[in-house]
Amino acid sequence: MVGAHGEVQVLDWGLARVSGRRDLAAELGDLPTIITDRSQDSIQATRMGAVAGTPSYMAPEQARGEQDRVAAWSDIYSLGAILYELLSGRPPYIGPSAATVLDMVRSGPPEPLEADGSEETFDLDAPPPLLRPPLPTELVEVCQQAMARQPEQRFTDAGEMAGVVRGWLDGARRRERARAVVDDAQALAPKSATLRTEAAERRRLAEDELGEIKPWEPEERKAAGWDHLDAADELERRASLTDFEAETRLHGALTHAPDLEEAHAALASRYRTLHRQMELQRNRNGAARVEGLLRQHATALPASHPERVSYFGYLEGHGALTLRTDPPGAEIRIFRYVQKRRRRVMAFERTLGRQAAVRVRLSMDSYLCLLIHPDRVPVRYPVYIGRQEHWNGVRPGERTGRTVHLPRPGELDERERYVPGGWFWCGGDAEARNSLPRERHWIDAFVIQRFPVTNLTYMAFLDDLVSTGDEAAALRAAPRERAGVSGEQGSMIYGRTPSGRFALRRDADGDIWDPQWPVMMVDWHSARAFAAWLAARTGQPWRLPTELEWEKAARGVDGRLFPWGDTPDPSWCCMRESHAGRPLPAPVDSFSVDESPYGVRGMAGNVRDWCSDDYRDGLRVFRGGSWDSSAAFTRVACRNGSSPGLRAPILGFRLARSVGRLLDEPMLS
Repeated sequence: MVGAHGEVQVLDWGLARVSGRRDLAAELGDLPTIITDRSQDSIQATRMGAVAGTPSYMAPEQARGEQDRVAAWSDIYSLGAILYELLSGRPPYIGPSAATVLDMVRSGPPEPLEADGSEETFDLDAPPPLLRPPLPTELVEVCQQAMARQPEQRFTDAGEMAGVVRGWLDGARRRERARAVVDDAQALAPKSATLRTEAAERRRLAEDELGEIKPWEPEERKAAGWDHLDAADELERRASLTDFEAETRLHGALTHAPDLEEAHAALASRYRTLHRQMELQRNRNGAARVEGLLRQHATALPASHPERVSYFGYLEGHGALTLRTDPPGAEIRIFRYVQKRRRRVMAFERTLGRQAAVRVRLSMDSYLCLLIHPDRVPVRYPVYIGRQEHWNGVRPGERTGRTVHLPRPGELDERERYVPGGWFWCGGDAEARNSLPRERHWIDAFVIQRFPVTNLTYMAFLDDLVSTGDEAAALRAAPRERAGVSGEQGSMIYGRTPSGRFALRRDADGDIWDPQWPVMMVDWHSARAFAAWLAARTGQPWRLPTELEWEKAARGVDGRLFPWGDTPDPSWCCMRESHAGRPLPAPVDSFSVDESPYGVRGMAGNVRDWCSDDYRDGLRVFRGGSWDSSAAFTRVACRNGSSPGLRAPILGFRLARSVGRLLDEPMLS
């Protein structure tokens, strides 16, 4: 009924019984009976006499006519039956007649509220299925206790039952408030995304503005670009504050309802995104902290939550490897890189046998696959299995992975190293000067010289130029001191024998160069001239490497900071601190630790290598550390540029060559 002020009043013209008195039905005699819509339903009508009450809501003792057992606990049962109908949408018992319902009450408990009820049925007399979604566990337990078959197991009185229900209602209200907070937090995500998009656009505008301005130009020319950078910084600051506000609200929701599924799911999603970013940035400490938070909130999700399994799959991080060789039938030996004494060393993992590896399950980690075929040269094939990643050798723009070509004997010599085509992580080292951004690049297969070109080999080049009548070219390419006057050539460092051959002698510092030292004091043009000479002699397309080829050859595919791992040590490469006395270059086969996953030596120290790329404004790239470098410049992501005419005691070169399309044929599907 609705009261005068719009309030809802639930009324029932039910039965009353005074304890200790005989059945009131006999006293009522022929008094007028109140007729209601409910009383017209034979099943719902109140039964008078030895069995009195509405059958579907009767306690078992009441349905059996045990009047001496009917008491307050019988009313508790009826309250439980009403709660049953509130939860399920139907009375506890439904039958074709009152007698049938009474028999059902006497024979056993009603259908459990947890029953599935989702199976399709064609029985027109069957009760309708229980409503879904799943019911609150606390209320189901209240209902079960109130409707216990044994009166002694029910609530003591209605007040006790009401207290439990009231406690649940308070919790439900808190959960509703918490859900509203979650909704507010989630609404901030588009705002944060918009701010970051605007920041990226401002940075692009700044790059456009400043890209055409020379470093020496006045600040007035740079002001517009700087304004864009300042605006981008401010937008990113506001985006970070928005993210922080959203995260704070989600944690606040959990203070209202510690087990709120929506809040835990939203936080788990945020922490997974943040964890991915930190792993890409190689922020290991930050990633470890966020991983703990992600695990905490994923664990708090109920087992039925659709994302729970994916979160734990992400945390587990397992991936897969697909690898096919050309020719097929190579044995695949897998070694895992493990940390030992501050550098990465290979530990045997398993052998896959002489068959293609197709979606082989591997833990997230860095590996080296040694590919061994009886008719081919063994090949080192580094693999980096990222989190839930399938390493399958699929080239950009293609749908199937490429086979790994195994060179024939004679295609390589002992001074060359083969780098199979594929992806690798470049850049991303904040401590390396001018590092490229951390990005994944595909590099086609190539061959690179294991060591830098030595004095011994370079003198053979100069002597050959002289012997073929091009002494002028030999004199231009010979290592020279820097000239004291612009436009003039400095004094030649190599000497000449009476027969005209080039020979080593003391330089201006009084040092005699070792034949196995890397050649130095040669410019970019001279390095290219050597490459052309060697290409003509061997019939192979020798050239200077691109800087991305150089970086892949130096660090493999896993983004390590040095050829041997992520930690520097002066005893591992030829650098300034490697010497007890005055720093000097070293023979190219010294410092065996300075070796990349492909077996390329001396890329962190000894001499830097000229590359073919343009650095900017006509300058040319050179990569690597040198005998006179500090540890910061031995990081393989470090890059520099200089005039192609520069001659420096820290600059040398090594060559690379492409290996042709034949070596990277697509896999057969």
